Amino acid sequence: MKLSVVIMAGGSGKRFWPLSRESKAKQSLALFSEKTLLAETIERILPLAEDILIVSSSKQSSEIGRDAEKYDTVKVVYEPLGRNTAPCIMLALAAIKSRCEGDRAVLVLPSDHYVAEPEKFREAVGKGLEFLEKNSGSIGTIGIEPTYPETGFGYIKKGEYAESSVFKVASFEEKPCFEKAEKFVESGNYLWNGGIFLFSLDSMLEEFKKLVPDIYNTVNSLKSFDMPESGIYESICSISFDYAIMEKTKKPIFTIPGDFGWNDVGSWKAYFDLLPKDENGNAKVGNATFINCRSSLAVNLTEKEIVMFNKERELLVVTEDSLLSATLNDHSKMREITEFLSENNLKKLL
Repeated sequence: MKLSVVIMAGGSGKRFWPLSRESKAKQSLALFSEKTLLAETIERILPLAEDILIVSSSKQSSEIGRDAEKYDTVKVVYEPLGRNTAPCIMLALAAIKSRCEGDRAVLVLPSDHYVAEPEKFREAVGKGLEFLEKNSGSIGTIGIEPTYPETGFGYIKKGEYAESSVFKVASFEEKPCFEKAEKFVESGNYLWNGGIFLFSLDSMLEEFKKLVPDIYNTVNSLKSFDMPESGIYESICSISFDYAIMEKTKKPIFTIPGDFGWNDVGSWKAYFDLLPKDENGNAKVGNATFINCRSSLAVNLTEKEIVMFNKERELLVVTEDSLLSATLNDHSKMREITEFLSENNLKKLL
């Protein structure tokens, strides 16, 4: 089967403020190389893809378009506003169907994750494609082998072997408490749900038509899939793909366990964990000097020299128009910053 890839590149730039903004969400940041996370996602799957479709926000068209135009097989659909992942995926499927003849495999990827070993990632996708060829009515996921008891992820419980390296999915588990997550990891029967899906185009269109006909019909009524009319698109209910499809489907679901150095880079702490450290556990991007500091992160996008003194688990981010001072322990509360800025007439910083 030919493979079309859908890359979901929405986001509102809240978790990585002040680097990310409404017009430049996390996927448009170059966190690990000179390339953005989106560009790294594209190049990671490019060897397997017949074509790639990015779904993003019209607010981010400048940043997203700059990456997309570098690749001949990449096209972009811009949502006038975010309606969660189910409408996003349905819009992408409608756009693919309008351009292609016959059925094909579709792989859905987040745009802003980190993968240390791209070849192993492609191997996992390849195994999923081989299984889908023989079982085109099924839905696949690529689960992530857990390395610690994370409470911020959903989990996939592995069922019986379907064939070598492929498992039936016994159940999807919501984000657990720490004690439950610890048991999940110790059992060896659970995978992190990384939001990576694989299915056939025609089979999934059937599921949308059957399970969420309002989304299916409204998307198909659009005059343009590339630039949907805002009034019509706004009328679509906001719902995730997990709730709309995965929790309701009667189709068999399979999973491929993946161990390729995956990280969702979901916070400043997650970013810090992936960066090289000095002898005191400090990490820096740009010009920064640490004096008597431990386990701290400094990110400096200016020509200024910044100095961090006598700090532990400190976070300091300096851009041309703003400075963030916090602790790495506050990583899960960063959304409160953008909420405060929005509510206090500081939207110029968003």
